[in-house]
Amino acid sequence: MVRTLLLGSSLLFTTAALSQTTLDVVAWKGNEAEPAGLPELIEAFEAANPDITVELSYVARKDVDKVIPPRLQSGNPPDVTMVDSALVDLWGGAGFLTDLGTDSEWYGRIQPAVSDILTSDGSILVFPLEVIGMGNFVNMALLEQAGIDKAPLTLGELKDACQALAAEGIAPMIFAGGFPAMLFVGANGLDPNNNLAASYGSGERTFVGDENFNASLDAVRDLVDANCFDPALQAGLDPWATAPQEFRAGNVAILPQGAWNIGNFSSVEGLDYEFAPMPSQFSDQGLALDLIGPGWAIPTDARNKEAAARWVDFFSVEDNLNIFLEAEGAYSPFTGGRSTMPDLAAPYTRAREQGSLILWPFSTLEFPKPLQSEWEDSITGFLLDIDGANSETLQRWDDTIEDNL
Repeated sequence: MVRTLLLGSSLLFTTAALSQTTLDVVAWKGNEAEPAGLPELIEAFEAANPDITVELSYVARKDVDKVIPPRLQSGNPPDVTMVDSALVDLWGGAGFLTDLGTDSEWYGRIQPAVSDILTSDGSILVFPLEVIGMGNFVNMALLEQAGIDKAPLTLGELKDACQALAAEGIAPMIFAGGFPAMLFVGANGLDPNNNLAASYGSGERTFVGDENFNASLDAVRDLVDANCFDPALQAGLDPWATAPQEFRAGNVAILPQGAWNIGNFSSVEGLDYEFAPMPSQFSDQGLALDLIGPGWAIPTDARNKEAAARWVDFFSVEDNLNIFLEAEGAYSPFTGGRSTMPDLAAPYTRAREQGSLILWPFSTLEFPKPLQSEWEDSITGFLLDIDGANSETLQRWDDTIEDNL
């Protein structure tokens, strides 16, 4: 706000008002549904930088591709924008993002697996904010009613749990067409002991005829036979609204989803749950699916680059970043530091610590982005025709890879 003093007919502007900078920040977090600690962090940043006022604009991730490119191309971008790996690759490749410098203090602390992915030609175009887990939310109170005292970590344990839950009249599992189903199929197709994600994504290795992915689709049928879910009903279930709400309401025992739901679920009084790795054919510890999450980028034509750099540096301070991580239910992309993960995520954390994990290939760009929507659509189709040949689904993936080489 501009403060003025009225003296006679003259307006005298204070020095503070004249030097005030408005920092234009765009993000797909920070709204009421997914605050990610940003309201608190903006207040702290402004207190530490009284010459800067942050103006945060929320833009849903699905709309970022439409809203931001015209601003980048016209030379009127935000000062800071949230990006993911796909946007860094696209906008950075077109010269729209500033190199933040591999000589920065925080760059040297990035976990090697993350920095290897985010560094290109000696440049780093994004400050990474989080590595976030994707796995199974498990209602422990419902499992206890069925005589089960731990979250299932193997396919056998998952099928046994489904049968026990169904026998008690409890809905065992949400396997919504699209994202939740895709996580299970990915966790049972990508072997962490022999990571071949890049070879699938390059077309060197095909999905059709692949032993692991055929076994993964067969495992979905095994879940249907174990009374885990009705495939036709799950195919039409909204994976982003209805599915989490059903788990939140205590109406279902198991939900594959991302750890970003932890804050939402933990706000429900009396909801006794754990966040566990995905049951997998490859490990008796379950499989942690780590997604390299979003980060901050400074567009090349940003008007307030010095203020934008201060914003990035603010998040490089562990205590500040931890506010974001705790709200998100995420792990830090930096080495060392204090963990912010709640105890209810201990099964997932344990799998990570034991090396039973993969980096989700859509977040590492080992799989092309169009393949993700194809996975979601084709696996939904698979649920609607559960007895169809695996090759019909897998061929669609190979065709998408070929179209994007």
